[in-house]
Formats: sequence, C-alpha cells, structure tokens
Amino acid sequence: MAEGSLDRTARRLEAIRRILTNLVWIAIVVVVLAAVGRYLISREDLWGGHEAPARHAERPVVEAVAWNEVDAAIAVAVTRARASTEAFASEQLDVWIGQLMGRIDDDFLEWYFSYWTQQILGLEGLWQHGVHYFFENQPTAAERMTEEIQSEFAKRVLRPQVAELELERIVRSTADHFVARLRENLAAVPATYKIPVVEWDRYLEGFALTTSSTEGGRETPLTLKALVASTGGGAVLLAAKLNVLLAKLSGKVIAKSAGAAASKLAAATGAKVAAKAGGKFLGPIVGVGILVWDVWDHQATEAENRPILRKALQDYLAELKDILLHDPEAGIVTTFVDMERQMLATAAARGKK
Repeated sequence: MAEGSLDRTARRLEAIRRILTNLVWIAIVVVVLAAVGRYLISREDLWGGHEAPARHAERPVVEAVAWNEVDAAIAVAVTRARASTEAFASEQLDVWIGQLMGRIDDDFLEWYFSYWTQQILGLEGLWQHGVHYFFENQPTAAERMTEEIQSEFAKRVLRPQVAELELERIVRSTADHFVARLRENLAAVPATYKIPVVEWDRYLEGFALTTSSTEGGRETPLTLKALVASTGGGAVLLAAKLNVLLAKLSGKVIAKSAGAAASKLAAATGAKVAAKAGGKFLGPIVGVGILVWDVWDHQATEAENRPILRKALQDYLAELKDILLHDPEAGIVTTFVDMERQMLATAAARGKK
C-alpha cells in the first residue's frame, strides 16, 4: 500500500513540475512580446505618431511619354536613313559605272579606233551615201553609221540584259540598306523615352505610308511598323516597287544612253564620212588617194579624239547615274525621299495635336 501511495505522490510532483515549467516559458514569451511591443511604440514615436507606410502602398510614379520629343527623334531617324541610303545607292552605281568605263576603255574604244573598223565604217558609209543619193528615203551615211555604232556601244558596254540584272541587284540591296538603317535608328527610341511595347507598336502603326503596288500601279498602305518588321517584308515591297518603276525607266535610259553616245560619235565621224565620199562618183585613182590619206588620218584622229570621246562618254554615264538616282518619276532615291516626306508630315501633324 505504501508503494502505491509513493507512486501517486511522485506523479503529482511531476505534474506540478511540468506546470511550473510551462508557466515559466509563458512568462518568458510574455516578457519578449512586451519588449517587442515597447520597441514598436518607440518607433511609432519617431514617425511622429503616424503609422509607417506599408510597402504594398508604394507606387512608382509613371512619367508621361514626351511624344513631341519622340516625333522629333523619328524625324531624325528617317532623315538619317534616307541620307545613308542615298550615299549607298550612289556608291553602288559608281561601282557599276566603273565597270562600264572599263568596258569602254578595253572594248569599245579599242574596237572603234581600230584601223580596220574605221575602214569598214568608211566603206559602209560610202555605200550608204550612194544609196541615200539615189533613194532619199534611205538613211544617210552618218545616220547608218550612228545606228551601227549605237548597236556596238550597247552590245560592248551597256549589255542591256546584264544591266537590268545589275540594276535589280542595286535596287534590292538599296531597299535592304534603307530598312536596316531605319530599324537601327529607331531601336533606341523606346528605351530612351520609356515607351511600353504596346504603345510603341501602336505609335508605329500610326505612320501610314502609301507606295505603288506591283500590280497595276495601285497605291497600297504601308505602316512604319510593317516597314521595319524583322521579317524584311518592307524591304521586299520597296524593292518590288522600285523594280516596277525602273522597268518603265530602264528602256528609256538605256536607249538614251546608247543614243547619246552615238550622237557624240556621229559628230566625230560624220565629217570623215563626207570626206571619204567626196562626190557622187569616185574613180580608182581618187579611191587610192583616200586610202593613203586615211592611214595618216586614222592615227592623228585616234591620238586627238580618243581622250575627247572617252571624256564625253564618261560625262554621259555621270548623267545616266543622276537619272537613275533622281528621276522625278522613277529614280531610286526619289522613292525614299517621298517616304521621308510622308513620315515627316505625319510626325509634324502629331506634334500639333
């Protein structure tokens, strides 16, 4: 019995010990919480009795986009892209014209000032002079020579089929250059003016351009966003437009270049053909005299006239380059100048709102 009583007493004492231990821990927790409370109260006094601002209540100040400055940046970007493209197209045409001048020096002038070419042209001129004398509706000797020289110039120098492909290549690379420079110039604008992506896309969509369609010359809309799309669709559309315009211009230009060169050549050969003809009828003795004179005349004419003729052809090719670049209807640069004008007008109209 005594043992049972001792066990009960031990259990009670253990229970009392646990209660006391828990009370001590509770007291410790209360003291700690009280200390924290006093600390928070002191901090509240430092804030002037106001509650500290909660972190979730802090909202960043969103500044309004300075769209007038964005418009000005767009204008600068477009103008720089156009200027860079004009310089690029000019350089590309310079390379092409350099190739033409190489063929003028190495092929056409060698052919034209060849002694035997001069003889053949002289005999043909003599024959044509007689034909024209008896049949006035036939071309004169100078006209027939001009036609033949024009044909040789086109074949040896211009090579119309090759020229067409070369111009298409220049147009394609120029359109690519314009779009690449414009995209590059516009890339920094959204970050500079802190423009959200959605608003930037909407802004670019607001620049509506018009460009001739490749079908029927119709005008089709083209936005600035579509023009500078990474897919390159804008460059493809521009190249297609320029090729359509050049197709209308190239025939006129090529014919003009050959015709102008031939007219300059005719000025140098017409008098010589007339001298060879010398009258309606020529006897054997006169013919031999012309042959002897022509050997000397050929040498003197080449030494004197070759640099003159070369300079005349070089000047004409410079004129041809200007036509291809700046023709009001179909010049390569004219297209980009027109697009620049449209974009600047849109930016100016936005700035007034």
